[in-house]
Amino acid sequence: MNEQDYKYLLATYQQKCYDFLSQCIASDAKVRQLSDLVEALTSKVNEQKQEIEKLKKTKRGAKVEEDFT
Repeated sequence: MNEQDYKYLLATYQQKCYDFLSQCIASDAKVRQLSDLVEALTSKVNEQKQEIEKLKKTKRGAKVEEDFT
Protein backbone atom coordinates (compact mmCIF):
# COMPACT_ATOMS: atom_id res chain seq x y z
CA MET A 1 0.00 0.00 0.00
CA ASN A 2 1.18 3.46 -0.72
CA GLU A 3 0.56 6.70 1.13
CA GLN A 4 -2.53 7.55 -0.90
CA ASP A 5 -4.08 4.15 -0.12
CA TYR A 6 -3.54 4.73 3.60
CA LYS A 7 -5.18 8.16 3.40
CA TYR A 8 -8.29 6.65 1.80
CA LEU A 9 -8.28 3.77 4.25
CA LEU A 10 -7.96 6.13 7.22
CA ALA A 11 -10.68 8.42 5.89
CA THR A 12 -13.00 5.45 5.42
CA TYR A 13 -12.29 4.18 8.94
CA GLN A 14 -12.97 7.62 10.36
CA GLN A 15 -16.25 7.94 8.47
CA LYS A 16 -17.40 4.46 9.49
CA CYS A 17 -16.49 5.09 13.12
CA TYR A 18 -18.44 8.34 13.06
CA ASP A 19 -21.44 6.62 11.42
CA PHE A 20 -21.43 3.72 13.87
CA LEU A 21 -21.02 6.01 16.86
CA SER A 22 -23.94 8.13 15.67
CA GLN A 23 -26.09 5.04 15.21
CA CYS A 24 -25.09 3.74 18.63
CA ILE A 25 -25.97 7.03 20.31
CA ALA A 26 -29.30 7.22 18.50
CA SER A 27 -30.09 3.63 19.47
CA ASP A 28 -29.21 4.28 23.11
CA ALA A 29 -31.44 7.33 23.13
CA LYS A 30 -34.32 5.33 21.64
CA VAL A 31 -33.82 2.52 24.17
CA ARG A 32 -33.87 5.07 27.01
CA GLN A 33 -37.04 6.67 25.62
CA LEU A 34 -38.81 3.34 25.24
CA SER A 35 -37.67 2.15 28.67
CA ASP A 36 -39.19 5.26 30.22
CA LEU A 37 -42.39 4.62 28.27
CA VAL A 38 -42.52 1.00 29.46
CA GLU A 39 -41.95 2.14 33.04
CA ALA A 40 -44.74 4.71 32.80
CA LEU A 41 -47.17 2.25 31.24
CA THR A 42 -46.31 -0.43 33.78
CA SER A 43 -46.99 2.03 36.55
CA LYS A 44 -50.33 2.92 34.97
CA VAL A 45 -51.28 -0.76 34.63
CA ASN A 46 -50.43 -1.38 38.28
CA GLU A 47 -52.52 1.60 39.34
CA GLN A 48 -55.45 0.30 37.31
CA LYS A 49 -55.06 -3.18 38.80
CA GLN A 50 -55.21 -1.67 42.27
CA GLU A 51 -58.29 0.30 41.29
CA ILE A 52 -59.93 -2.87 39.96
CA GLU A 53 -59.19 -4.66 43.24
CA LYS A 54 -60.69 -1.78 45.20
CA LEU A 55 -63.80 -1.86 43.03
CA LYS A 56 -64.12 -5.63 43.42
CA LYS A 57 -63.90 -5.32 47.21
CA THR A 58 -66.45 -2.53 47.23
CA LYS A 59 -68.80 -4.50 44.99
CA ARG A 60 -68.46 -7.62 47.15
CA GLY A 61 -69.15 -5.60 50.29
CA ALA A 62 -72.28 -4.12 48.72
CA LYS A 63 -73.55 -7.57 47.77
CA VAL A 64 -73.03 -8.85 51.32
CA GLU A 65 -74.98 -5.93 52.75
CA GLU A 66 -77.83 -6.54 50.28
CA ASP A 67 -78.11 -10.16 51.36
CA PHE A 68 -78.76 -9.15 54.97
CA THR A 69 -81.59 -6.74 54.18
